[in-house]
Amino acid sequence: METETNYQAAFDFMLQGDHEVVVFGVLKRLNIRPWHHNYQDLVQEGRLEFVAAYQKYPEERTNEKQMLAYIYQSVKWRLLDKLRRSTRINTPILRGGGVDPLTNLSFNDGAIEDVETNLIFEKLLAVLNEKEQLLMCGLYRDGKTVSQLADELKVSRKTLYVWRNHIKAKIKPIWGNTPFC
Repeated sequence: METETNYQAAFDFMLQGDHEVVVFGVLKRLNIRPWHHNYQDLVQEGRLEFVAAYQKYPEERTNEKQMLAYIYQSVKWRLLDKLRRSTRINTPILRGGGVDPLTNLSFNDGAIEDVETNLIFEKLLAVLNEKEQLLMCGLYRDGKTVSQLADELKVSRKTLYVWRNHIKAKIKPIWGNTPFC
């Protein structure tokens, strides 16, 4: 019962006045805007950390400005940690180190409207065989996973990775001797 009361007090404090602005201030500081794909999730994470930080703060809560600064920092660290984890999980790493060059070719974030990206993509497709084109289009234009494509094309995941390595070899002359090829 006491824990429930503490949570309620923390939520009441967050909703009191403009204290919730701390969460939105952190998001703005981290350059996370409302059109970011995880914006609402990050707002909720920030609110939960606000409550947790309020509860961790010493019982003597007379200096509200100092307490809000403490909460701001705690929310900032939590959201930064969450963003770092999601980046680390979603960024494929190559065996020899470095990031997969094909990872940067994404059409899910509005890049399909980008003329340069379309031109590069068309240039890549021109040097690929039919199977490799299906793989490129499925992964990078349609946003499918390797497992989904393997099921759809009736081949193993290993085969798709072999095709992907062939694609990397073929695009090396187009991209040149950059560190990621």
